[in-house]
Amino acid sequence: MSDFPATHTTSTAPVPPNETKIYVNKAYIRTHFGLLKMAHLAICIVTFICVMCSRNNRTNAANWMSFVTMGGFWTSAVLLFLHVINVVAYLTIIPWMLLEFGYTIVWTFFYFVAGCVAGDFARKYIINLFKPAIFINFHCLKGIYFRHLTLCWHYSASAFIITISFKSNAGTITAA
Repeated sequence: MSDFPATHTTSTAPVPPNETKIYVNKAYIRTHFGLLKMAHLAICIVTFICVMCSRNNRTNAANWMSFVTMGGFWTSAVLLFLHVINVVAYLTIIPWMLLEFGYTIVWTFFYFVAGCVAGDFARKYIINLFKPAIFINFHCLKGIYFRHLTLCWHYSASAFIITISFKSNAGTITAA
């Protein structure tokens, strides 16, 4: 017992500020959002190729379909890039989930209109390469966007519930 000191001093080290660094986040690609974005990129490219390889690739229907597919492709590519290099965690002032939710709603409507226009054009002029683009539009992209909308809604609702419960507990989070 003589080895044990009668008194001791403690000191606290300063806590470094919360640093959020930009780095390559390879794990994002394996998440639901990353997989959906990569599938969306592939489907947009296939749809664009189908429309541009048709013999009537300079019509209004083809122009609208190419605008929608390339707009969706580049927007999803930029969002995927920003998530992979972790800019989303760095720039917390931007409501990224709300931004993606709004983009998803607008682009779902654009895809619906593009599918209707392309379907009407293919029916009138019997364009064979528009048919795969229409199939992709109405089935695959609808599934991807509705799944993405569901995930965005789920996470937004969860964040809202957590915020409300945090405020109602006067800033304390209790384990249930």
